[in-house]
This record gives sequence, C-alpha cells and structure tokens, in this order.
Amino acid sequence: MKILDLISFKVIPFLTGQNKKPDVYMTNISYLNNKQLKKSILTSVKYIYGKCIDIGSGCSPYKKFILNNVSEFISVDKGSVHKHMFQTSQEKFIDADLKDLPFENNSLDTIILTQVLEHIDEPFKALVEIKRVIKKDGIIILSVPFIYQAHATPYDYFRFSEYGLKKICQDYNFEILEFHHQGYLGTTLISILNGFIWELASKRKILRNTILLPFLLFIFFINNSLGLLLDLIKLKNYTPNFWLVLKSK
Repeated sequence: MKILDLISFKVIPFLTGQNKKPDVYMTNISYLNNKQLKKSILTSVKYIYGKCIDIGSGCSPYKKFILNNVSEFISVDKGSVHKHMFQTSQEKFIDADLKDLPFENNSLDTIILTQVLEHIDEPFKALVEIKRVIKKDGIIILSVPFIYQAHATPYDYFRFSEYGLKKICQDYNFEILEFHHQGYLGTTLISILNGFIWELASKRKILRNTILLPFLLFIFFINNSLGLLLDLIKLKNYTPNFWLVLKSK
C-alpha cells in the first residue's frame, strides 16, 4: 500500500474515529451530523422490532444499537462490498434495488432508510415499494437531507423540506410518531464549511496527508465546537437533515 493510501485509509480514520461511526471524534468533518445520528437512533430504538431491513446500509453504523430489539436483521444494498460484515445467524446481507425489493407483501416489521432516498432517481416509486412490503402498523425509520452539500455525486438527486415530508406521509398513509430536526444552523454551516475545506485541501493530496493534516484536524475541532454552540439557537428552518419515525396505517 502506498504511503498516501496508508494515511488516507488507516491514519486519518484512526485520528478522526471514522471507523467508529457514529461515535466519531471532534476532529472528524462529519462530527456534528454523526452526533445527531446517534441521538436520533437512540431515541428511536424503542420502536424497532421483529424482522428488520436496513436499506442502503453500507456498513450499518448503528446496527449495534438495534440488534437486541429484532428477531432478524437484513442489510439491503447494491453491491456486496460490506457483505462480510453480516455473518451471524441473526443477520444477513442481500444485494437488491430499493425499487424492487425481494420480499413478500406485508412481510416486514421495521424498515430503516437513512440518508438514502435522496440518492434514488425515482424516490416515489421506492416509497410505493416500501409501502408494499411493510406490515400494517409496521415501523419506518426515515432520514433525509434538507440543507446539505452535494455528496456521493453524481447520484445525489433530491432534497426534502419539512412540509414536503409531511405531505409524503399524508399521501402514503404513514403516521408520524416522531419528527426530529437533526441539528440547526450550527450543524448546517459547519458541515458545509468542513466539507469545503476538505475538498479544497484534497486538490493537493500530498500536502493534505502530510504538512496540512494536523492543521486540518485542529480546524475541524474548532469548527465543530463552534457548531455545537450555534446549535443552541434552534432555528428550525436551517436544519441539515430530518429524521422521522413512521407507522404504516
């Protein structure tokens, strides 16, 4: 492994806690978003039960918080890069498309869909599929971005407002049990600023991974501290992400 790759994939994750998501360190560019993610999943875990699928889960960073609540945990994603992480008798991995889920009608108790819907080119078709497979009174954990920079490009298609989400829930007959603003102005501004700084530094990868690295981590620590303070002012129109707990009626 080249020295730059070693720093990118080993040293930086170690210094920022990237491999411990959502428990990343304050040196992580996404510290504020991960802090909100953990807060939301911990308040929502009481709703999760039965046969549960996590769609677009990647490495499923909050699996550890919910395994004790479910009888079966299924990670659903495109590609099998994370398949090796789901090997116990209680969990498994399925390579599938959200718009064509390999489950029978009314067969799932819980569906987790966090930070995925914006990457689906036909999100309303995906919602129809979710409605098909979820049981009556089944639980859907949904999170989506509102004010957030483009990511995973070019597969970043949509943003959702609070009022658009409530209209979707009404149209698809989902009852809103909980509705969280995942951070406020501080998380929004600092997440965008940290992302911009990292993207700018990444144009000079050698400098980023050597001379600049200590300064970048210090800047992220200061920025994240400032974001925590700004979030004390709860300006709900400036939230980066929304988190919903829904019940299918």
